[in-house]
Amino acid sequence: MTAPATSPVTAGPRTPVHRVNFRFSPGGRYAACLTAGDDPAAYPELWDLTGHEPRPRALRTWDGENAATVPLPTDDGDLLLCRSGPYGSRLTFAPGGGPEEAELMAVRRGGLRLLPGTALVLEMDGDGGTTVWRLPGGAAPPERLTRLPHPVGAAARLDERGESVALGAGEAGTLVLDVTSGAVTSLGLPADEHLLLAASGLLLTAVPHGSGHRLGLRALGDPAPAAVLEGLNRIEGSVAPLALDPAGRLLALSVTRRARSHLLLHDLTADTSSEVELPPGSLHPVACWAEDGLRLVHSGGDRPTGVITIVGPSASRAGGERSGWATPRTHDYPAPEGGTEAVVYGEPGSAPGLVVALHGGPEAGWRLGFDPLFQRLAAEGIAVVAPNQRGSTGYGTAHREAVQGAWGGPDLADILHLGRHLTAERGPGRARPMLYGVSYGAYLALLAAAAEPDLWERAVVVAPFLSGPLLHQDGPVPVRNLIDRLGGREEIHDDLGPRDLLRLAGCIRVPLLVVHGEHDPVIPVTHSRRLTGRLRETGHPSVTYAEIPDAGHDPLSDLGGQATRERVLAFLRHPPQ
Repeated sequence: MTAPATSPVTAGPRTPVHRVNFRFSPGGRYAACLTAGDDPAAYPELWDLTGHEPRPRALRTWDGENAATVPLPTDDGDLLLCRSGPYGSRLTFAPGGGPEEAELMAVRRGGLRLLPGTALVLEMDGDGGTTVWRLPGGAAPPERLTRLPHPVGAAARLDERGESVALGAGEAGTLVLDVTSGAVTSLGLPADEHLLLAASGLLLTAVPHGSGHRLGLRALGDPAPAAVLEGLNRIEGSVAPLALDPAGRLLALSVTRRARSHLLLHDLTADTSSEVELPPGSLHPVACWAEDGLRLVHSGGDRPTGVITIVGPSASRAGGERSGWATPRTHDYPAPEGGTEAVVYGEPGSAPGLVVALHGGPEAGWRLGFDPLFQRLAAEGIAVVAPNQRGSTGYGTAHREAVQGAWGGPDLADILHLGRHLTAERGPGRARPMLYGVSYGAYLALLAAAAEPDLWERAVVVAPFLSGPLLHQDGPVPVRNLIDRLGGREEIHDDLGPRDLLRLAGCIRVPLLVVHGEHDPVIPVTHSRRLTGRLRETGHPSVTYAEIPDAGHDPLSDLGGQATRERVLAFLRHPPQ
């Protein structure tokens, strides 16, 4: 099969540095996202995909937007905006993406959610149920179709016109909604088999297999068990299905291997894959396979996130706009067992400053996508080494599961080994490495600062937690489930002892900036408050606590996080004396 090509993305009226919440119109004629640049206020951006090259256009709204706004374009170039906040949710219609808006509906309890690829909006009523509304088009008010006594998760359009939609309804299984009549029936899948994608009467499902799932295929309405393709399920890496082609023969897959994403097209008839050449970077988990090509959302280390279209019969390279950003690379560093790959900006051995950045998770990893904070650090002459230590994804099962039941064990050993190596590489007379971490990475950074305080110059931690057991006690249900699955409450018995930051606070002596969002839904803000209080009790020489009003789990990466990023940059440039 001949590899398709990618069409380039051109710059919009200003060069943005952060784009989130991408959505495509049902037919793939338009895309929309939220964008933030130098201005702390975010704004919608509408992408016209009907020409030879995507044409993004910035749209201004009266009060600016935040990361809770979800824009959804129509195939006519209009825009729906779903806004959520502490006082409820509301849905508005902006014809032509213009500044004039008409409110379609608003709710105070629960929330609203637009279903991409459909003309449906879901109202979560706060009692565990979901009311489904149909959007007739334009500024016409929504029409109530039905209420389901279940929360609705995934959704997939079952026919080309979107008149039949499958809805994942938790314990009720996968349901089929007739959009014209509101009738609801069962799709007929086993309760533990989940629909992922659909096209031309073909269903891609997640089929239970041992302790996990495999990808399976079945025809719509066929009671036979799903066919599990061996070639499809042998693909190495972290595999995420993106889209089925309109004919139902090709499946687009994002495959993460090490620090970059790969695009594979899998022929479902031949059960074979071919790779489409893309610039090094990261694919986002949203796509649309239109009649004229496959639309993807992609970012490179030196290219802000944008839309690319796979077309053609010939292969060529193309990516997003380039704006003088630093080009990161990957580098393998020595580790206690094997090596640790890292995403690297600048020259760690000779730069005036060096930051070792630790990702959250622990089941996560740094990728070669665009990172506004790392770009700003590189522009300031501060090199960045972002390691994918043991526990990170993209490096096989053994690497990922190395911290199972051992949080702050093998991964901490990798970080300390890396810190010693970088210090030796920099030589005498240069500043020691600094630490930066978010969530689990913040916890790991504080453990590293406690284990070897003289190895580090200073540290910034965003949304740290105190320990696995304390987070299990205080955190929300999904976090407690993750801790149980990964063995985060098990203790390690070595010279450092239990990985409890309240116990280890007296060992942390580096200048420290602690940042936490006031409304963090993942890690309670009380963990940072208790930590900074304990550090001050121990006589810590320099700890600064910044609690960010109205912010969530990652106030630096949130749209509108520019002020917080500037505060972090200032601390890394000029630590308090």
